[in-house]
Amino acid sequence: MILQASSASRVVSPVLFSSHPVLSADLLLTHCKHALLMPQAFNLVSSTRFDARFRDVAWNTEAHSGVPSPFLLLNYHRDRLLGAAKTHGWDVPRESLETRLEELCDAAVRHSGDNGELSLRIRILLSREGSLSVTASPTSSLLTYDPTTLSFWLPTSSPEPPVLVSYRLHVHLDTIPTSSSVFTHTKTTCRDHYTEARARFGIPPPPTPSLHEVLLFNDDGELTETSIRNIAFVRRDPPCWVTPPATTGCLPGVMRRWLLEQGRVIEAEPGELMREKVVDGE
Repeated sequence: MILQASSASRVVSPVLFSSHPVLSADLLLTHCKHALLMPQAFNLVSSTRFDARFRDVAWNTEAHSGVPSPFLLLNYHRDRLLGAAKTHGWDVPRESLETRLEELCDAAVRHSGDNGELSLRIRILLSREGSLSVTASPTSSLLTYDPTTLSFWLPTSSPEPPVLVSYRLHVHLDTIPTSSSVFTHTKTTCRDHYTEARARFGIPPPPTPSLHEVLLFNDDGELTETSIRNIAFVRRDPPCWVTPPATTGCLPGVMRRWLLEQGRVIEAEPGELMREKVVDGE
């Protein structure tokens, strides 16, 4: 059931996607302020999906140096971890991460007891010292082997999108801004700003499942992301999928990077995706 919108809770339904450009000057200026508020010890995070069907997906093979892989865009996750480490000033050797990442992902799948029939969530943690850990846990299966199918759909061509999952999210527009910083632009275990945004709508923090999400905006009123997903809206004429640019402080997600490289989404122009321009139910 879709929630009714009110002045404090608006329900919207953008497409959600789950690149590492240079940080803007504004993000660099807020780095010190947020570093003072965040714990001294934190890890970098990246999460991917294991599904044996991905071995037959041509674009996933291409993104994995031409070698079939059951992990979704694993090399892109490696790149994001290395980029985030550089942003935080961590000295993490690329060669070491390249060698160990896939080995640890394979080991986590084996430890889960999977026989190749399950879908697994793969959570990767990287410490300041370069220590890498990977865990695997069951997750819901996709209804299609290709999670990018939705990027071909536009509401102008068909009223209903392709069904990729068996549920629909209810997305609430936040009531106060989430300030952008290196802790929104990189994925880390410092997540208080996201937890607080979810709490404003009674949404529990992950990994507790929920069919509700919160759409965030920065101090300038620019839409950025949700608490755990990238976003895109249908805009322009002819219509196309438009996602907030990295300069807003959003997390440059792995799937977002791939979709941008393929031209299936484009980055918004300044002022194009603003809080006040969101329409209920779009």
